[in-house]
Amino acid sequence: MSGASFLTTFTPLVRTATGRQAWQSGSKPFIDGSCRREPDFESPFPSITALCRLTKLVSRLEIGSRVAYLTAKGKYSGDHERGWRLVAVLRVIHRFPNHREAADWYLQNGCPLPSNCMVADNAPKELKLTHNMIPAVVRKKVDPKSDPDLAIHCWDALYKRRSRECSLFFVTEAERRELENPPQVLERDFLEVFGKIPGMQNPPRKTSEELDHLVRLALKRSRSAASD
Repeated sequence: MSGASFLTTFTPLVRTATGRQAWQSGSKPFIDGSCRREPDFESPFPSITALCRLTKLVSRLEIGSRVAYLTAKGKYSGDHERGWRLVAVLRVIHRFPNHREAADWYLQNGCPLPSNCMVADNAPKELKLTHNMIPAVVRKKVDPKSDPDLAIHCWDALYKRRSRECSLFFVTEAERRELENPPQVLERDFLEVFGKIPGMQNPPRKTSEELDHLVRLALKRSRSAASD
């Protein structure tokens, strides 16, 4: 079944000094950097939930929907100009009304639970494994340097509340995924494909043809850079 396509952004681990330390300790640089990976790109079947944007994206997804995940705009790994990195294109294959039913699906299929599956015994990541971009509301309550465990507990409590406010859970398969050195997308690529720079905090709906065009431009630039 075909569905709509969307573009959205996330903040990768490599964005901050703390995240780069986690990367140097063995984590992939372009995974999501929060204590609940949203999505968990390292999962065999990455999942999309409401932890990051509540209903802005998940309320519009259906089986067959495609979501392109780009990093927040910036310079990464020696980029000569600011842009985005195209980390993954995910296609929705299952929809569950809540995290518990989704967890059962993962376990029945012999898969570890993804980080953003909010069920008992699936703990958040330690602070040292995150980008340390703790929400301001948490920093007002606790100093992460003096009590990192409490900081993670409070940070995770925000995600637990969001999972109760909107429990929808989408399992995906990765059409493409590059967590080490994903291809770069520049402003001129967006202008060529869409005629403007789309705002991605409220993920815009696009056609599959437009998404594929953007991917081709990013891959072309990546191949060109590799040959220089």
